[in-house]
Amino acid sequence: MPTYRIQPHEGAPQTVRALRLRADDEQVYFEDRVHGRWRPVLELHLDEVEQVQRRLNEADGSWIWVTEHVRRMPL
Repeated sequence: MPTYRIQPHEGAPQTVRALRLRADDEQVYFEDRVHGRWRPVLELHLDEVEQVQRRLNEADGSWIWVTEHVRRMPL
């Protein structure tokens, strides 16, 4: 399952595991698929989020963080 690291404008970064990341005009959503439907794991106001990174696992067991572009996505 993808792992995301969220850097807020204020406060400490947090890590969340979710299948997808999407945003609308106001919110950023981290969601899992449950019984065929997308369910929120975490919702944050777009103005609170400075940066979102996704963890990429390397074949040797190490990982790197890649910056995600938070873009508006329709439901």
